[in-house]
Amino acid sequence: MIQSNYYQTNEDLKEHFQSLIDWNEIVNIYENNFEDAKLYTETKNPRLEMAPSSVEEAIAFYEEILNSCGEISGMYVSQVAQEVDWEGLSYENGVVKHPQAMVDVIHKYQEAGLGPSGFKRKYGGLGVPNIIKAMIAELMYRSDSSITIAVGSMGLASILERCATDEMKNEWIPKIISNHYSVTMGLSEPDFGSDLPNVATKAVKKGEEWFITGTKRYQTMACGLNGEPGLTLTLARNGSPESGARGLSFYIVENKDYSIQGIEKKLGIKASATCEVVYENSKAHLVGKEGFGLVKYVMGMLNGARLSVSSQGTGIATAAYEEAKKYAMERIQFGKPIITIPAVKRLLDRMEREIAAMRCLMVEAAYSVDKYYWFEDLKNLDPASNEAKEAKFWEKVANTLTPISKYFNSETCNDLVYDALQVFGGAGYTEEYDLARLYRDARITNIYDGTTQIQVNAAIGGITSGMSQTGVFRAYLEHLSKDFSSPSTLKKLRETFEEIVETWKKFNETPVREKYAFEVVESAARLIEGYLMERAAHRAKGEKKSIRQAWCKEYHVDSLAIVTGNLIRLQEMVK
Repeated sequence: MIQSNYYQTNEDLKEHFQSLIDWNEIVNIYENNFEDAKLYTETKNPRLEMAPSSVEEAIAFYEEILNSCGEISGMYVSQVAQEVDWEGLSYENGVVKHPQAMVDVIHKYQEAGLGPSGFKRKYGGLGVPNIIKAMIAELMYRSDSSITIAVGSMGLASILERCATDEMKNEWIPKIISNHYSVTMGLSEPDFGSDLPNVATKAVKKGEEWFITGTKRYQTMACGLNGEPGLTLTLARNGSPESGARGLSFYIVENKDYSIQGIEKKLGIKASATCEVVYENSKAHLVGKEGFGLVKYVMGMLNGARLSVSSQGTGIATAAYEEAKKYAMERIQFGKPIITIPAVKRLLDRMEREIAAMRCLMVEAAYSVDKYYWFEDLKNLDPASNEAKEAKFWEKVANTLTPISKYFNSETCNDLVYDALQVFGGAGYTEEYDLARLYRDARITNIYDGTTQIQVNAAIGGITSGMSQTGVFRAYLEHLSKDFSSPSTLKKLRETFEEIVETWKKFNETPVREKYAFEVVESAARLIEGYLMERAAHRAKGEKKSIRQAWCKEYHVDSLAIVTGNLIRLQEMVK
């Protein structure tokens, strides 16, 4: 793979960070009047030493993290990714072994402090908002998915900050961070994948302790990293078999207390251990309240998981595009580089602007979470205050936007990696180049953490009900478009989308509505990205403005073709 600092050489990502994001808004929400910096002055707590005391310090701190991440990802991880993929994993007698090259670069990330990016500083984490976490994930995923999954798995435990008791937080979170735990979500079972209300793994309380019996499947990194500790945040039934979602609770179970029955042999992410976990009266630690496991805690993890896959799609697509562009510039056919061939150049140009749109959506989805998530820390916030009302608005937006970003960026990633391999021709179909690995790795993105079909189901209600005259989604679209004058193609796109929603509502039967929900959600995604691309062009300066304006012109035409096709399909089905 290309060897470079993946932050410094990504002009689009740098422009987002340096020019397109309103850091005054995000920093003041996240840093909460720079509370950590004030506490450091009072307590000298070393965990808070790097806490910024101004917006300028926060921006410098965040960019230093991105630069460090880009350096490790592009200079080191990228150079062992193919070797790690080829070597893969071994499993024998319940023990999973990862390639040593993988372990070495993971330790580089850990030494740089990049493992606990999802945690607050007071527990030993990096303490950064979701927008920065999204950018970190993109940089890491560009270099390799298996390695990034292993490093980033720890972030799943950040849900403990929201749902665990203070005693559990103070005991477990610093331990997870300092001992480099791998963490997985213990949800899926052999008979129940996305059908979580019917989870059968059983939790039993004996005295003051909990014990779990059952089997979980598709548990990423449940084994830990070559002898290092791991844990599974396990969804288990402490109620009756008929109790449904209300009978499920959430537990910490360490990997020393369960066994690994085997690992999956997969199409892609071959060095990411996907384990089958067997609990046999395994010691467990209840997280939060009984019965809240699915309805509150697991659902609370969804936005973070969706954001991560949105970043993964952007990172993999960026890697594929950069590799394809480099190959096209160097590959000589008919006496000239193939990048000069119009058909090849068209593929690359489309990839470039689609990735620009993906990155806009990735950042916006993370922004929507930042706009509400951190207000939950303000215990004395008046529910009637403007801040509380705005936070509630953005929570509703995020609950629609995060499944859209997960679906759209994962599907577009697969589409673009397909085209990148096409640029390579027959060479791309061999394992000599990284495109084969990227092609295989991309395929998981629209499957795990909720398939595209599940994401569409999660988003459709917020879109269609939200398009009423006083609806949240309509208000969000108005918010996106308020600072610039939409070109005619984007106006036509909006009109067509409005007609799509009204046509879809004419379906009277629920199964038919579900069948054609995709057309509505895809159209909404293209419209949102159209607004985001225009906003980015409006905020850009100099030559970059001209580049973004050119992207917008082509992107809107592509979107209008897609959305018009969706409208025609729905109109024909309504007849």
